[in-house]
Amino acid sequence: MNKLGRLSETEMEVMQVIWELANPVTVAELLAIFEKSKGWKTSTLSTILSRLIDKGFLTKKMKGKVNFYNTNLSLQQFQKYEAQSLLTSLYGGNIKSFVAALVDDDGVTQDDIQELKQWFKDIVGDTNE
Repeated sequence: MNKLGRLSETEMEVMQVIWELANPVTVAELLAIFEKSKGWKTSTLSTILSRLIDKGFLTKKMKGKVNFYNTNLSLQQFQKYEAQSLLTSLYGGNIKSFVAALVDDDGVTQDDIQELKQWFKDIVGDTNE
């Protein structure tokens, strides 16, 4: 996957709506959502969409007089990309250090640990058998 730009909070909010609506989306569809909740005008939304194109998240195709915006990656792909970026930048790619940081600060409950154990068992099988 190409290197993506960092998303601002506002850009992330727009991307989440686009992922929910699925491809392709138009400014009019997005404006119907954001005009009510944010009071945005077409120019504001167009600026945000242009930034998302520049950062590698969206592509734009014109059909007739209407621009259609498509995502370059799914929400799941983005989450995986962001998780890997965080792991690399903060923990040098060491997942044990990342998990230890969560556990040491009470960020992981015993229920979480049991759920993770079960998840690992399901993925790699039970090594105690």
